[in-house]
This record gives sequence, structure tokens and C-alpha cells, in this order.
Amino acid sequence: MAKMFGKIFGDSPKSTETPKAFTIKIDPARFGLTVKPQVAVHIELESLKQKLTKLSSNVENNLMLSIRAATKKNVDLAASAFKFDEEYIQKGKFEVEYLTLAYGAFQGLDEEQLKAVGSARMILRELERIAQFALNIADKTDHVQFANVQDLHKDEYGLKPMGDITAEMVKKAVEAFVSGNSKHASETLVMMKEIDDLYRNAVSKIRSSVNDQNIVNLTGILSVIEHVKASADISCTIASNFC
Repeated sequence: MAKMFGKIFGDSPKSTETPKAFTIKIDPARFGLTVKPQVAVHIELESLKQKLTKLSSNVENNLMLSIRAATKKNVDLAASAFKFDEEYIQKGKFEVEYLTLAYGAFQGLDEEQLKAVGSARMILRELERIAQFALNIADKTDHVQFANVQDLHKDEYGLKPMGDITAEMVKKAVEAFVSGNSKHASETLVMMKEIDDLYRNAVSKIRSSVNDQNIVNLTGILSVIEHVKASADISCTIASNFC
């Protein structure tokens, strides 16, 4: 009977080795979580905002790193994007998640304070999506071939400026929340026009040159472009909450 179910559902793993997903070296007990804030709530929330800013910066950097890896077909650089995500971004997400959950659920904050925590948690979820998009881009590195791989600042589809603008948009969107300055949010939305123009030009160029011989390569490049565009869209989603 056991053998029969094994054939139907698949045998259980033979190894007891800890999966890599569970090897984030971080100790939540060191976050200083308490039911009653040990410092003034505004100081606690300011610290949370600083951690969110740091996480945002790391996500932006990894997005640009992944774009560079893909456009230059640099598999070592792509591998470093995964390493950076594991060492810094995953840990940052872990800490911000614990802080926002504990503050929002257990500390009896007032309505305005709860709104701030809710905004931080919303931003965390959106940054998680962008962080994953960066890894999706890095995953394409060995499967796409751009033309000007030796030229540091050029690619034929404008991905370098798309990446730079998108990273700046993410930064401004998060800063709009952290600083309370709606100007940053408005600037983020305005910058989307540049992204839209670059995106349309890139897609048009791909469609005009695709054939049976290059369709696999161009589909991979289109995927990279779509992920960068999606990251820019997410920054607008964040920013729209703070205009």
C-alpha cells in the first residue's frame, strides 16, 4: 500500500538537509519587539521608516544590477544579484515584516499611527514584487544576447535608461512616504511618461525585427523589458497613495 501511494504522490525526500529557503541568518529576538513601546511611538515609527528606506535602496540596486547582468550577458554578475538578495534584501524584508505586524497588531496605536504602519506594510509588499522581478531578470542572463555587450552604457533597447529611471522612481515613491513630501510622489508619476516612451520604442523595435531565427532571444529580451516596466508601474502604485 505504501509503495502504491508512493507511486501516486511521489516518494518523500530522502535527505534531511535544511532547504536553502530556510537558511536566512537572522534572529527576530533581536528586533526589540514589545507590546508597549519602549520609546516614544514616533521614534519607533521613524526607525521603521529608516529600515524601509534601506530595503528600498537595496531593491533598487539589485534591479539595476540584474539589468546590467542581462544586457551584458554576465552570469557572474547575475549570480551576485541572487547572493545580494539572499544576504540583504531577504533579511530586510524579514525585519520590516516583523516590525509592521507587531506594531500594528499588538501595540494599540492610534488611527494615524496605524495608518503609517499600514502604509509601510503596503510598501513592503510592493518592494517584494520588485525584488522578485529583479531576480527574474537575472535569470534571463544566460538566455539573451544584446548587441553592444562590450559598451558599458549602451544597449539597443534603452534598458539602461529604463532601469535608471525606474530605480529613481522607486526611491522617490518610498521617500514620499518617509518624508511626507507629496512632491516626490508627483514626480514619480510624471517620470512614468519617460518609461512609457522607452517601453513603446523597445517593443516596436523588437516586433519589427523578429523572425523565426531570433524569436527565442527576442522573447527573452522582451521579458526583461516587461519586468522593468512592471517595476516602474509598481512605483507608481506606491506613489499614488501619497500624492
